[in-house]
Amino acid sequence: MAGATVPPQVSVDGTPQMANLEENPRLTLAHLLHPEHWDLPEWNGPHLEDTEGLIDKVDELDHSVALLRRYRNTLRPIHRLSPDILALIFLQLVDGQDDPLSSRFGSVPWAYVAHVCYRWRIIALACAGLWTQIGTRHPAAALACLERSVDAPLSLVVHSGADAGNSTHIINRVRPHMNRMRHLYIPWTHIHDDDGNMAAFLSSLLEAPAPQLETFHVYHVRADGQCFTLPTVFGGNTPRLRVLKMSYCSPEIGRITFGNLRHLYIRGRKRDPISLEVSHLLEILETCPNLEVLVTVKARFVQNQPLEQEGEPFRQIRLDNLRRMDISRCAASVVCNLLRRLIVPNCQLSMDVWIERRSDFRFQFGVPDELCAEHPLRDIRKLQVEYRSSAGGVVIQGMTSIHPFLIIAMIDSGSDIGDMPTVSGPILLSLVKTLDLGLLTEFTITETSFYHPHVGFSKDLWVQVLSRMPLLHALHIRLQSISESGFCRVVLSALSTTDDITGKLLCPNLDTITLRDDRTWSSLQWYKFAKTRKAQGHPLKRLSLCLPHYENVEDMAETDLAELREVVDVVDLDPPMSPRIEFAAAVW
Repeated sequence: MAGATVPPQVSVDGTPQMANLEENPRLTLAHLLHPEHWDLPEWNGPHLEDTEGLIDKVDELDHSVALLRRYRNTLRPIHRLSPDILALIFLQLVDGQDDPLSSRFGSVPWAYVAHVCYRWRIIALACAGLWTQIGTRHPAAALACLERSVDAPLSLVVHSGADAGNSTHIINRVRPHMNRMRHLYIPWTHIHDDDGNMAAFLSSLLEAPAPQLETFHVYHVRADGQCFTLPTVFGGNTPRLRVLKMSYCSPEIGRITFGNLRHLYIRGRKRDPISLEVSHLLEILETCPNLEVLVTVKARFVQNQPLEQEGEPFRQIRLDNLRRMDISRCAASVVCNLLRRLIVPNCQLSMDVWIERRSDFRFQFGVPDELCAEHPLRDIRKLQVEYRSSAGGVVIQGMTSIHPFLIIAMIDSGSDIGDMPTVSGPILLSLVKTLDLGLLTEFTITETSFYHPHVGFSKDLWVQVLSRMPLLHALHIRLQSISESGFCRVVLSALSTTDDITGKLLCPNLDTITLRDDRTWSSLQWYKFAKTRKAQGHPLKRLSLCLPHYENVEDMAETDLAELREVVDVVDLDPPMSPRIEFAAAVW
């Protein structure tokens, strides 16, 4: 740079600027650097004719000064970064504005980087990745992005207000570039109008081949209409499609390619849920060997067709990569049949099912009776059972050695099962007989605010429940109802019961018990229970109680807690809240 020679600038009439400046020494750089010595004609005086062509000379100086400023900018530390590094920094601005359903998508709000200086402008305009977001809401920016993106992959969002009048010219300009379309977002109303037809101005776009398409999202907008089956799009050939999200529509074999699919989302309407045949879903899953996420919302599975023809072997599909499966409200028996046919060893499961009662009076809540060795609900370490009797449901959530799981089981208002307090005990027994609880270490049972007592929680039932939890370490009980009669009052008696054959107590490793909002149990009951456990060689280490008769006691030394602490290491009257198991919601 030090040895570079700057060529003389040429004025408008073709004469070198240096020659003009030599004829007017008052306009030389050396002279103009000292404004106090300026001797310009009629400086701050009345307007006169420009007889010496000073305007042109000053324009030439402006040009020179602009070049000097550009040269000065190249000397600043920021310009030590190479163009590639600056381009990567600019691309970070795009990552912060990548919500496709935002009203700003496609407006290119980061275009200001091209206005900072000459070098930044050249780099920004040459960085194709900065100009790949196209939205019909911003037509001028869309046309500029099409030109500047060169051959970079595109993302197109057709906003819900797009129509033939305001978006046809954008769609027509995008159509030749469908071979590099990577992400496409279209409202469901433009694929299925009131007459069941596709919007005419979009038909050419959706019929064009899309060999690079990775995301196709038919997104939700508020409008009346019925759910529908997705029509054939892109010629039914999308070899690189990885994400398929469909609102108010369901997939169909042959109308889109599933071979490379990773994420499948299906969403129906509240008053018009999508119904999918289990056999049809299995056909789709068989074509998705790499599927990672399956989410259904307001879409139920039904089984009106046989899953295997006579003489065919039992149908099972292995999905080793499936890591999340959300199933919306379905009959428990249908979900059982579906899960029996799926081998998903590394999957976190979320289900919303209708409870059913079998002929043997055992309740179904979506989990098959026989769990294969690779079933996602094997090896459960934590289990929480939360009764929501006022809503007629029970929430079952827990943690295996790898993943959390969530099951929301509801009693259908039209069923003959009865209300939750009358069947809560048998439901718990069916639950522990179905799930794999051999390695369970922490169990929580709760009831939300309700005024009807639970029935069916006998000592024999609790013995059967706790006998399936041999490694239990912590038991948490939380009540919010006025009466806890029958709910867990016999737990102490069950835990003090010895096995008829071995003579050992249930849950020998149990060392922590938490009881909140209790209104009936006394410290004497706990003393007898803890003393019996200690005598058998299974002492309690921590006992947390929330007993109302201690609320107004000023001096705890005057109570019987001292005797209780003789048989329990730690006794406190401020039990912690039951630990919650976090289960992240699916992101649409």
